[in-house]
Amino acid sequence: MEFVAYLVVAIIAAYVGWFARGVAILSNLARDPDHIIKMLQQIKKINEQEELGNAQADGGVEVESEQVGNVWYAYEKETGQFLAQGISLEDAVKAAADRFPEKTFWYKNPKQFSQTA
Repeated sequence: MEFVAYLVVAIIAAYVGWFARGVAILSNLARDPDHIIKMLQQIKKINEQEELGNAQADGGVEVESEQVGNVWYAYEKETGQFLAQGISLEDAVKAAADRFPEKTFWYKNPKQFSQTA
């Protein structure tokens, strides 16, 4: 019988802790949203670096992109070999992955793309 009482207390404590965590997160978000935004951007940057590092470590193929009009072209950076095309860079890389399923593709996400018309 004593075990059941401990179990009930543990469940209630877990719920109260979970609820308090949610309140603390919302309180921090309301008090300083810029700090939360900065933290999320740092997490996003870390995740992108991890994905890039994993693809590079796996011997992935670096993609060089080019936009002509509304079409994105993906080329292998080392050899210049055409890989695929799409309406966005992500679509082009996905098409390259479908075309070459044995390879892993990665690309640096530049802040500004050059465009040829």
